[in-house]
Amino acid sequence: MWDYFAAGPSHGPAMAEQPTMLPFRILEHTADIGFEAFGATRQDVFRNAARALMYLMVDLEAISPREEKPLRAEASDMPSLLVNWLSEILYLFDAEGWLFRDFEFDALTEQSLTAMARGEKFDRRKHDVKLLVKAVTYHQLDLMETAEGWRAQVYVDI
Repeated sequence: MWDYFAAGPSHGPAMAEQPTMLPFRILEHTADIGFEAFGATRQDVFRNAARALMYLMVDLEAISPREEKPLRAEASDMPSLLVNWLSEILYLFDAEGWLFRDFEFDALTEQSLTAMARGEKFDRRKHDVKLLVKAVTYHQLDLMETAEGWRAQVYVDI
């Protein structure tokens, strides 16, 4: 199914170290940057979208999943839930310095989710910032089930 997919083109020097196989792909845009995330299940695509968001900001391998933080998001539909989920993760980075690497879902419905995120607080001696993401947008947002699994497309303001 959707274990790993070839990564897209790099985005400047900060993206040059992008591994060759990831469960998401970076998308270029004239003013923003985005990604496609893939998964066999809805949980997988939400997890991989969160990891893609973190990947845009820091090196995932530098994040130690040693602390846990419960997360919750709600929305009127699944695409909006994806935006709210990613926006909550971005808020926790901006407001509290959290970096997450792993995500385990307790529940995921059409309108809400609860999950446990694993990571650590930002440490400038350990974590190099690649991009400063300002917001998760609805621009060209797409979330769909395909014959191979689930696919999400998300763009963020940088």
